[in-house]
Amino acid sequence: MLKESEKTFALLQRIIDSTIILIAWLIAYYVRFNFIPDGQQGLFLDFFKVGLILIPISLYFFDKFELYKSQRFSSRFIEILNTLKANFFSFIALIVILYFLKFERLSRIHLAIYFSISSTILLVTRITIRNFLRTLRAKGKNLRHVLLVGDGKNIENYYHAVKKYKDSGISFMGWIDPPSDTSIQVEKITQSYDEYSKNITPDSIILSYDSSSIDKQKMFLQKNYNDIVPIQLLPDLSFSLVGHQIEEFAGIPILTFNQPSFSSFELFLKRLFDFLASLMGLLIISPFMLMLSIGVKLSSPGPIFYGQERVGINGRKFNMWKFRSMRVANDNEDQTTWSSKEDPRKTKFGSFIRSTSLDELPQLWNVLIGDMSLVGPRPERTFFVEKFKNEIPNYMLRHKMKAGITGWAQVNGWRGDTDLSKRIECDIYYIRNWSLILDFKILLLTFVKGFINKNAY
Repeated sequence: MLKESEKTFALLQRIIDSTIILIAWLIAYYVRFNFIPDGQQGLFLDFFKVGLILIPISLYFFDKFELYKSQRFSSRFIEILNTLKANFFSFIALIVILYFLKFERLSRIHLAIYFSISSTILLVTRITIRNFLRTLRAKGKNLRHVLLVGDGKNIENYYHAVKKYKDSGISFMGWIDPPSDTSIQVEKITQSYDEYSKNITPDSIILSYDSSSIDKQKMFLQKNYNDIVPIQLLPDLSFSLVGHQIEEFAGIPILTFNQPSFSSFELFLKRLFDFLASLMGLLIISPFMLMLSIGVKLSSPGPIFYGQERVGINGRKFNMWKFRSMRVANDNEDQTTWSSKEDPRKTKFGSFIRSTSLDELPQLWNVLIGDMSLVGPRPERTFFVEKFKNEIPNYMLRHKMKAGITGWAQVNGWRGDTDLSKRIECDIYYIRNWSLILDFKILLLTFVKGFINKNAY
């Protein structure tokens, strides 16, 4: 029953989106050729035909970005982002098609107005629909009735995740074969699924057994794979700390462990932000960096900058740049020790720029050329990487993402000579939960409390 209503709702959304696209296209035409003075008037019929072409193009990309699938477990931000991405790609596709069709009346102003109007209306509509569904589900309507089966710990994780999404509309019917020590308030069902399903049919089954009971899981799947009720399996991927990816080759599913599941578009946005922000930062603070350069030069003889080999994403080595804070004679004396608070190698000016993190500013160049990111796990020297990878669990997982000038560990106080396991824990949390919003939060916290730190020396 729920499946049919979801199909009906998806069809209704397609109709609404088609209407929005056509109306936005025609409004843009009217604004362009009636409100904006211009000697040449567009032919309405030609533009109307283009609007009709735009509808299937847009619906194709909306479908590709999964906007017609249930959004019960996606955040509002993700839905908004996917809507904008889908509309953008359909917009680009239209421009390409019109170019090859040699549509001579193509107006850049008209296209810009259309994209602005359509994006705005689509977002407002989707937010309105989302709020409407949330209200419905709060009243006990449009619910998905789920049956839990198995003693796996992932079921408890799933339960708590559902409770965080207030508008998911998930209703737990009961739990077959739960662990004896569970504290979850879901009705325990003593019947077998065969007996239970004679009178009640759930919308879906969540199945998960611990490794010690894996035979029960296999038996349940073999017995009920032909059932009309979809079975959703929760595999135990607790060891895949930074995420995983699922691919398919020749019809064979391939699961890659400990691989962040970021899309190429998300990584593109992160890189674009890094490039623009580092470029702007270098331009704005260049006079200040010049003053710091003079300070370094006056503090002791030697070069202004100091490059040191560090290990970055996927183990790739690069030179990380800093303002030199130590005397040249001792700069490369020992690459196997960390700097201490009373390190005699430091100059007075060097102590100042290290304690205020100003020595890190040249790393904006590393960000600009793509060696680093503004936010990410701090890169370490090769010697320490080789040492720690065999001593500290999960250490190498921090290299699954581009190294950063600042990071989640640093803004939480785990900086410098602090508990390394806590820093690794923070790095893994960052990679697993990465988003642009988290990056902005870390940058804000860095400006608020990250530059001057008792562990920065």
